[in-house]
Amino acid sequence: MLLRSVRTVIDPLECQANSVDVKKKRGHFRYDAIVAQFLDFLARHPKRPMPLAEICAAIDVAERTLRAACEEQLGMGPIRFLTLRRMHLARAALIRSDANATSVTRIATDYGFWELGRFSVSYRALFGELPSETLRRPAERCPIHLNRPSSLPANEVTQHLN
Repeated sequence: MLLRSVRTVIDPLECQANSVDVKKKRGHFRYDAIVAQFLDFLARHPKRPMPLAEICAAIDVAERTLRAACEEQLGMGPIRFLTLRRMHLARAALIRSDANATSVTRIATDYGFWELGRFSVSYRALFGELPSETLRRPAERCPIHLNRPSSLPANEVTQHLN
């Protein structure tokens, strides 16, 4: 489950047995449900970039609450998570696509990246290569480079979102 792979799960009973005092934040159990709804909603709309307000309205939660839940459960805010998700989806599309049949511009805009220069810089920082290099390389030879601690493994993100 993506939620469990992104954060460390601590069992309060196990901590008590080991004499470690762990206090869960208020609303912790509700945050589990909110993040599950958030991820389910995103899975139902894999390609469509959406404003945070629209997502919050769809899952019936306040933006502030969603931000707090994502910070606690995913270790990052919802905007960062959405951006990383779209980057990984764009990478998967670049890997699957034929360089003669499509372009980086087409794939980037399909996933909601309108500033192509920024997309390219962010893509290179995240994956260690330019998007055009990914597109030209055969799919079986594409390495996965995660250059930042906030990077989500591409295989985990895409299997839960496709």
